Parts: sequence; C-alpha cells; structure tokens
Amino acid sequence: MNLFEYLISICNQMLLSDNKDSSDSLLQEMSLSEWKELFSMASMHGVLPIVIQYFETKKIENSSLRGVILEWYGKAQIFKQRYQIREKTICELAELFAEEGLDMMVFKGVALAQLYPTPEWRVFNDIDFYLYGEWKKGVEVMERHGIKNRPFYHHNTEATLNGVLLENHYDFVERMNHRLNLVLDDELKKMAREEGRSMKATFLDDYFTNVYMMTPTMNAVFLMRHMSAHFVSESIPLRMMYDWILFLKQHAKDVDWKRVIPLYEKSGMTEFVGIIMELIRLHFHLEFPDVPIVPVANEHTDKVWNGIVFPPGNNPHNKYSIHYFVYETKTFLDNRWKHQIVYPGESYFLLFLHYAWSVIKRKIGLLKVKE
Repeated sequence: MNLFEYLISICNQMLLSDNKDSSDSLLQEMSLSEWKELFSMASMHGVLPIVIQYFETKKIENSSLRGVILEWYGKAQIFKQRYQIREKTICELAELFAEEGLDMMVFKGVALAQLYPTPEWRVFNDIDFYLYGEWKKGVEVMERHGIKNRPFYHHNTEATLNGVLLENHYDFVERMNHRLNLVLDDELKKMAREEGRSMKATFLDDYFTNVYMMTPTMNAVFLMRHMSAHFVSESIPLRMMYDWILFLKQHAKDVDWKRVIPLYEKSGMTEFVGIIMELIRLHFHLEFPDVPIVPVANEHTDKVWNGIVFPPGNNPHNKYSIHYFVYETKTFLDNRWKHQIVYPGESYFLLFLHYAWSVIKRKIGLLKVKE
C-alpha cells in the first residue's frame, strides 16, 4: 500500500465507517519521513483534520512520531477554529440581510461541511452565498454596515468580514468564458426559484430563518461543474472527491437524475462525470446503485487519477505579479488536454484571450462590479 492509498484508507475509516481494510499495521512499518510526507499530503488535499482525528484514537509509542503528530495537530486545530469563525460570520450576514427582507443560500464550503461526521473536519476558506437575484441589494446592505465589496473576474463580488472572504454570487457558475456553462447557470437559477427555499440551513440556530442550502438536485449539478472547473485549472483534491462521495452516500436517492443527466450531456460533462465515478469505484471501492451515471474507463481515466495523486505545485510567486502570470500561463497551456474533457468543442485559444483581457482589465483598473 502506497502513501496515497493509505491516506484514502484512513479517510474511508473516518468518513465512511469502513473498517474492513484497516491499516493499523502500517503504524509500526512506516518511517518518520514517510509520516511527515503523509501529513503534508493530507494538508495539501484538505483532509488534515480527518487524519489527525484518526490518530487521536491511537496509542503512539514512538516519541518522534508523537512529536510530528503534535506539530500537525496544532495546524488541524486552526482549521477547526476557522470553521467556527465562518459559521459566526454567516450568522452576522444573515442578520443583516434579514433586516432588509433578504434570503440567502449558502453553498460550497460550509454547506458541504454538514455532510461530514464532524463539520469542522471539512476545510474551506470562503463563504459563498446567493441572494436569489438580489445581489445588488446585498451589496448595498453590506456597504451600509461598512463591508465594502470589490469586483471579481466573473460570477460574484468579493468582500471581507471577520477576516473571511465573502463571495456574493450573481451567477452560480461563470458565464463569461464558457458557453457550455450557460445552460447550467440558467437551470441552477431556475431551480433556486422553484425549490431553493426548501432546505433550511439547520446547522444554524433556529433564530436564523432566512438561510437555506442547495437542494440535492442543485448540488448534483453544481458540485460536478465546480469539480471539473478545478480539474481544468489545477487539480482535484481528495476533499472534493469526499464531498461528492458523502453527498451521494446521503442524497443520491433525493436527486432528480432525470433532470440532472441531460444537463451533464448538454454541458459536455458526461465523460468527466463518468471518469469520476469510475475512479471512485476503482480507488475508493465504492459503488452507488441509485446513481444512473455510466462509469467511463478510457485513455483519460488513469491520466485524471494521476493528476489527483500528483497535483501541480502551487504558484510560488506573489499574486498578480508578472512572474505569477507567467507561471499561470504555462500551467494553462499544460492543461489543454483537461479542457478538451471538461469543455468539449470550446476554443482554447479564445479562452486564453478572455483570460488575458481579464488580467489587463485588473492591471489598468477597468475591472468593475457588474452593473
């Protein structure tokens, strides 16, 4: 069993109650350098709090290993504290919006955290929310309370509260660069109108009656497009794979797959989604009979998996510096094969021009909040 497989084994035991393939014997077999690599890998893939929790139940005889675990334990505790700050921040926002009669839908990080046995295990940074088309009013409300919004390249504005990045979405997925996203964004907004107030954010106190989460059908569409977009631009961390696995485990029967599957086809995602299901079958040893997605095993399947196991390094340069954009351009060119899987039929050259223009607009101050 290699380190990545061992990491998956630990996460499966903690998240899926899968004790059939317990790897406790490796506790004695791995070297200190391998342990350090494992924890580093767990951190990079966004599953460090899960791995640390696994070791809290183990008796560690090796004092050097205990020292390594304690070092990473401190880092994992920071993520738990950050979750609490983000939940508090959502409550503050909800209260501000409620005063003005605004409902909000939270999605991505904090909403997905509710799928985990302990929400604090799910690492995330930003708070993403949708105001049911009232995003401009939301900007006005925030700014009246000293929370200044700034433009982003597409699909949301940005602000900061309690040191937390707030993303106020006017679109669920970006519409500027990918025509295949238009059908998804239109449908997600339609779903938000039809069923978007049916799932209360029950993880908050009952006092907050204006906060909702995506329905299972919305998430089945959004999570796959969000994962595929990350795959194209960088890689898929294990955290995202477990988001999808836990979502299917808890909500596969609640999804309107007759509505979702055609959306995968119309948006060109059928191959990508099928590859993800095949990777889950092969490497996580899981199958979902209630999910009518045909697994795809082709020449891209192993390549996608290798991209997960061996992700590209983070851009080491200062954000928005010349060196930063040179690095990003090289990464962009290297990812062309990914683009052909996720956005089949779209021009890669035209996408490059769109990205370049967005960078230029930021540099010369033309990037403005959407009117």
